[in-house]
Amino acid sequence: MVSSTRLSTIDCFLTDKNGYILSPSNPNAIGYVLTTLNSNAGHKRKTNFKVAIKGYISLFMDYKRLSAPIPFEIYKNISLYAPQESCLSFTTRNLKCFIDDIIYTKNNSLKVHIKLVFGTVVRSAAQADLTVPVLEDPDDKISDSEIKKVCLSVTQVFDKCFFKNDIDITYQEDTVRAEVYQYNALADGTRNTYTNQDELTQYGNRGILDPGKVSYHTLFGNGAIQPRANYDIEKGLLTLKTEDVPPKNAPIIISFVTFKDKKGMILPAEVYHYNAISDGMKKEFTSADELQSYGSNGIADPKQVSLINLYINGVLQPAVNYTVKKGLLTLLTSDIPPKGVPITLEFITIKGVNGQILKANTYTYNTLAHEKRIYTNRDELKMYGNKGIPDPNNASYYNLFVNAVIQPCGNYSVQKGILALDTSIPPLKGSPISLQFITISAPC
Repeated sequence: MVSSTRLSTIDCFLTDKNGYILSPSNPNAIGYVLTTLNSNAGHKRKTNFKVAIKGYISLFMDYKRLSAPIPFEIYKNISLYAPQESCLSFTTRNLKCFIDDIIYTKNNSLKVHIKLVFGTVVRSAAQADLTVPVLEDPDDKISDSEIKKVCLSVTQVFDKCFFKNDIDITYQEDTVRAEVYQYNALADGTRNTYTNQDELTQYGNRGILDPGKVSYHTLFGNGAIQPRANYDIEKGLLTLKTEDVPPKNAPIIISFVTFKDKKGMILPAEVYHYNAISDGMKKEFTSADELQSYGSNGIADPKQVSLINLYINGVLQPAVNYTVKKGLLTLLTSDIPPKGVPITLEFITIKGVNGQILKANTYTYNTLAHEKRIYTNRDELKMYGNKGIPDPNNASYYNLFVNAVIQPCGNYSVQKGILALDTSIPPLKGSPISLQFITISAPC
């Protein structure tokens, strides 16, 4: 159970299937579908109908969508006079959505009891022609035969009724666990192809995985995330498509991430990289600034993706350093990136078995290396966050970047409040250390 203060930060709203908030007065905000035919049409008596009432609600925290759209569906029996030529219209009235209870489980999963209350007005009506007189001057005395008449099309209402809907919804989510494998190699300064034989086996020995059997993959070359246009991957083979090859001993790293549902089915994911170059003067970048050689989709709507990462000059940026809206990236730092520095927005969209977008919560612990191998909550740079090092068992997966280079899992270990580096040589003093936790939630 959580406190009333915590409860007040979570709201529920009527949405469409993509999670966009809808006004209940919108004609199609809630769907009304007749599941029985008007078998008594034409008779001078009321007809019984069965109606399916369907829609979506979503949970929001601080006006940011917290859950995937949650479907609801109920059935109602109604009775009203509806001649054969009539049709039924439905109007939603006084919709209210209440959070009854919120429970956080041991692994920080969310269980919410929701009550949805609204009324529905149903009318049976048809279009009818009505002939009415038109007088040019009401004081003129004109015989009935001389009166001008016009025909109007009007809506004739035969009957109407009102019913109330009380819907109890329980939303429960579970953390989707990820399998992460990292292929590591070193460039030889001459080749643009790398195979399983080039893998540094002290970090792993599974080679280059089949990209069709993972949710998504990311290539880091010499510490920098690479646009998809720069390479091809197939099982056992990486082909670099750039004119220049990586310098000798530059790290080549492929991160493979796989999400599975409870039945073991791989959940698909889409990755898109927006790439731009800093001009050394501005802090706002739009879709028009995108380097067309790497893509042309612009800056995506954050509501329609699972998570966003920003890399500036290859360095993963803390969330407080920027904001993203559809078509607009705004940097919030006091400094402007130097001219020519690459800026990459990574959009990752993970979808559930029913095609719904799964939302992710991310938190990044940031610190600076100081010639030791153990880092704790006390070392966190509080300007970027103050949650410390979360319990890794509550996350879907996590990544460690040291001096902008993503690290093999064998190079470190994580437990709540403690990051331990297992390398023989500690990082250079002052090097940025970022430990990113990603938690993907899906309905149970």
